[in-house]
Amino acid sequence: MTSVPGPPDPHHAAAFYDSDEDLRTRALSFLRAGLDGGEAVVAVVSQRAEKIVSSALGDDAARIRWGLPGLSYQHLGRMSEAFRSYLAGRRAAGAKTRLLTEGDLDGGPLGTSRRAAYLRAEAAATQLFGGYGFPWICLYDRRRYPPELLADVARVHPQVVEAEGLVTGNAEYVEPAAYLSAHPGPVSPVPAGVALEMKLTEVGDLAVARHRVGDAARTLGLTMADSRMAEVAAGEVLANAFRHGIMPGQVRVWGGDGAVTVRVDSGGPGDAVATAGFHPPDLDVGEGAGLWVARQLADVVAVETRPDGTIVELQFPLS
Repeated sequence: MTSVPGPPDPHHAAAFYDSDEDLRTRALSFLRAGLDGGEAVVAVVSQRAEKIVSSALGDDAARIRWGLPGLSYQHLGRMSEAFRSYLAGRRAAGAKTRLLTEGDLDGGPLGTSRRAAYLRAEAAATQLFGGYGFPWICLYDRRRYPPELLADVARVHPQVVEAEGLVTGNAEYVEPAAYLSAHPGPVSPVPAGVALEMKLTEVGDLAVARHRVGDAARTLGLTMADSRMAEVAAGEVLANAFRHGIMPGQVRVWGGDGAVTVRVDSGGPGDAVATAGFHPPDLDVGEGAGLWVARQLADVVAVETRPDGTIVELQFPLS
């Protein structure tokens, strides 16, 4: 007798729900399929979602790994690399794994800019994580977010989970490169008073500018460790500005809305900046590491390309 294969596993699916029962329906079949198949099942979700799903699973809830060190949405740059490293290690070990996650679209103090950065991270994740071949579903509560934001969420997931728990292709999906190119920002308006404003004219300015960024970040309230990250990330963006841009340029640093912002302006073309730095660089080629490093260290990276040049903005939340 020939067995009929079941539906394919999701490789990056959005599960929109609008009630507790809806959440249980969309999550349970996915989790039980992993448990029944002998997979490691990891859930990085809110406490509320964990309580609802755990109750429905009963004794099987103890077989789920609820969260992992370093796997959270509190810092987008670190989150992306933590997920990638974890999945790469699981793939290298030949350990079957599936993920149930619940992102944070509230935006926190950074609001719109962080939501946009989160959506860029989700768009890039389809290729960044999808190559490892592990099933993955992302939960979104329709009651918490406006329809226009959920429409953008749909655009960055190639699959959706239907009411019955079945996974289907998503007609609203936009390929990562196209989405990232169309949504590079927004960058923030520069306030009247800034903690640092420095013109960049020659390569010799690079080291001075980088250290002054770190000093300004500490003055504005970042911890020593976080200000060092701001310094390193800014140094990578500044080096790219000198390498690929046209001088003179400018670096500015300011605080506000619970974060320290570093903005680098340079002349010249920057069309590729919006899609760069989301994947580990090919070090054999000897280039492409700058924005990758910056995106790991900053919580938010936003880009704007203008006729007269390129802006790269880095945001670092205050503890």
